[in-house]
Amino acid sequence: MNKEIKVGIIGVVGLVFFYLGSNFLKGIDFFSPINRYYAVYENVDGLIVANPIIVNGYTVGRVSNIRILQNRDNKILVSMDIDKGLVIGKNSKATLSSNDFLGSKAIVLTIGNINDPLNEGDTIDSEIAGGLSELLEKATPITDNLGVTISRLNEILSGLRGSGDMITTTLDNLNDVLTNTNNLIDTNEETITTTLQNLNNLTNDLSKKLDDIDPIIEGANSMINNLNKVDFEGTFNQIDIILTSMNGVFDDIESGEGGTLSLLLSDDSLYNNLNKTAYDLDKLLKHMNENPKHFFAPLGKSRKKIERDLRRQKNSN
Repeated sequence: MNKEIKVGIIGVVGLVFFYLGSNFLKGIDFFSPINRYYAVYENVDGLIVANPIIVNGYTVGRVSNIRILQNRDNKILVSMDIDKGLVIGKNSKATLSSNDFLGSKAIVLTIGNINDPLNEGDTIDSEIAGGLSELLEKATPITDNLGVTISRLNEILSGLRGSGDMITTTLDNLNDVLTNTNNLIDTNEETITTTLQNLNNLTNDLSKKLDDIDPIIEGANSMINNLNKVDFEGTFNQIDIILTSMNGVFDDIESGEGGTLSLLLSDDSLYNNLNKTAYDLDKLLKHMNENPKHFFAPLGKSRKKIERDLRRQKNSN
């Protein structure tokens, strides 16, 4: 065997080992049995062949092929070679996500119910997780607002560059105010202490007064509760019935249907007779009071004697 053939054989063997080694480093094991499954995505966002298939952080396979499906609105069909011993349920999900901070992609496999497994060659439900690009898109408004804030801060700082003396003066004045305040407090410390003590005593007195007011408030609440128990509606109904009855009586009196009381109010002759009777009774009582012997003597007096006494009494007056 000449030298050229030996060099060629060594080169081919080296290329084979290089290919096997590079694929081994990528997680490709040519000697392990696999099952092939598929997933369809709207966008693979940089996914390439040999990217890992991961379950709970453990690599269980690799992406073996990626092709476009022009007959299905240009969706992307991804072929996945997964360890044959891994049972994948029909409700499993293949999520396309970022594998690291640099943005390399991986398919994270969520295993479903293994009691209802998929067959080799079936398609796994797919979804796309939010990656770094989506995070940056969400952060864009924040960065814009941060830029505006920084710009305004720069404007404020630029405006303060020529105001060093003014700021120094302001700080000096503030320091003077604080010094004067401290001196005022030191000078009037006793007065301030007395005032605070008086305020504390006033607060205590008010607290005691509030304790005295509590029974009054409780009594008022009790009275209000008792008033709430009163059947005002029934009482007002009774008053209304009484007033209605009284109005009926007054109507009867006005119409002449009220009996004696109606006659007193409407018949003048009856009123005059009662008035005359009262007048005569008053005269009789007055005469009895002035001349009791005319009525209470043992046998009484004759009419002539009574008239004679009356004339004497009249003449004497």
